[in-house]
Parts: sequence; C-alpha cells; structure tokens
Amino acid sequence: ITSFGKVQVNKSHCLSARAGKKGFQTSAYLQEVACFVAQSVPFDEGSAILAKIGHISLTDKQIERIGHHYGEMLETQIVEESAAKSPDASLHYAMMDGSMVFIKGKENGWKELKLGRVFSDASAYQEKKRGVIKESDYVAHLGNSEDFLNKFEHLISSKTNLVAISDGARWIWEYWDTFHPQATQILDFFHVMEKIGLWATLILKEEKERKSWMKCCEELLLNNEVGEIIVQIEAVVCVGDLLKKQKELLTYLLNNQRRMQYKTYKDKGLFIGSGAIEAANKEVIQKRFKLSG
Repeated sequence: ITSFGKVQVNKSHCLSARAGKKGFQTSAYLQEVACFVAQSVPFDEGSAILAKIGHISLTDKQIERIGHHYGEMLETQIVEESAAKSPDASLHYAMMDGSMVFIKGKENGWKELKLGRVFSDASAYQEKKRGVIKESDYVAHLGNSEDFLNKFEHLISSKTNLVAISDGARWIWEYWDTFHPQATQILDFFHVMEKIGLWATLILKEEKERKSWMKCCEELLLNNEVGEIIVQIEAVVCVGDLLKKQKELLTYLLNNQRRMQYKTYKDKGLFIGSGAIEAANKEVIQKRFKLSG
C-alpha cells in the first residue's frame, strides 16, 4: 500500500514478503536510509530517529537485518575487488589493535573488538603541528584473531611496500613474520618508553634521577642503541617480584630489538608511533560502542 494506492509487485521484488533475504518489505531507498542510520547510531536509536523525522515505521530489528544483509554483500564485494587489484608498490602503513567493548545479549560481557587501519604515505601530512591522514581503509571484527586477520589481509593483499607499526602483541608480530616477512616492522616508540618508564619508577625513587635516565634512554633508542639500555637494565641486581619484572622487560626488549631501529626509520622518513590506530579505536569503535546505555 502506497500513497498512490495499492501497488502490485513481483514476488522476487524487495517489497515482497516472499523475497527470501530481500524480503524486508521496504523500498530500495528506505533500505539505503536504514543502512545509513545503522552505521551511524545503535539500531533502536535509528528506529526512533526515522519515526520522529520521517514518520517512518521501521523497527530496530528490521534495521539490523537490512544492515547485516548489505554488510555481508559489501564484505563479499571487498574480497572480490581485492583479488582483482594490481600490485601497488607505493608506501603504505598497516596497523592493528584491539579495543574492549561491552556486548549485550548472548555474548554478553567485555569483549575485544579488533580494528585494522591501512593508509598510504601520500595520505599523511602535517597541518598546524597536527598529523592528518586524508584517507584510510578500515576493517573491524568482533571475534578471534584468525578471523580478523583473514579480513585484514584483503586490505593489504595488493600492497608490496608495507610498514607495520604495533604496540607489540605477539599474535600481530606472528602474522607479519608468517605472511608478510618483507614488511618493515616497527615497535611503537612511545609504548617502549612507557614500558621503560614503569621500570624506572621501580628502581629510581628520586624524580630528578629518573627523568635523567629516561632522557638518556630516549636518546639511545633514537640512535639505534637499544642494546645499551638492555645492558643497563641487566646490571641492576634484583630479587623477588622485582626480578620477575626485570626479566619480563628484558624479554620484551630482546624479542623486539630488530623492530626498534628508530634512527634508521626516521632517516627514511617513516613514522615510529602507532597513534593512527589509537585514534581510530576512539573514532571508529569507542564513539559508537561506549555511549551511555
């Protein structure tokens, strides 16, 4: 029933209740509108917005079904397009991280939502002392790392000149070592300084001495001399819990030593921080999923 009266449609038409997965009983344009609100706000809010602004009666469940249907179609399209892309030798940064979100329903509780971000070096520039990335590709996944990485692979399958920056999660480095060993791997500089800073608070109680040592560590890192920091940490005599923390930090630095050649990276004009994926976590995930209620 329309404003023009009753309109007869084919059984395969999207307006038909018998159109299988397409049986949303809504017009193609309304499905487009539903997808727009589905990606912008939670489904129940989308339903309320459509009712208030357009006097459209579309339940949150209908919006959810439409959003999921076209999301699956888009995912299939992305996979097909990535397989058809020609090799791209331009420099691209690839980052991934996880963000904790609270999930309602059957999978209730705090879960890690994994996010990947890929952007070209040409898309990044400085604007008034602030870094700007003009264009990025994203992929997000609620579930295990294997399924996420399968999706992430489609973003980079055609890229042959990759720089991978991460905060050091083992599953991330295993992925790069296994599937893209030619990629330049960089351990986030600021994460390393944070780790060293936590150690410094345990062994250096005087703030002035602690700041001085941290400044020295920063200079060593930026001069490809992480080995000297390892020697200095090893020289500290520790027992008990402090010994455990010392071993953890040394293992972290030794395992990632090849990813901490920051002078080399900076000389090549590369980024050494993972701020782009941290910002993406906030903009892509947390703004949507950590709203009140």
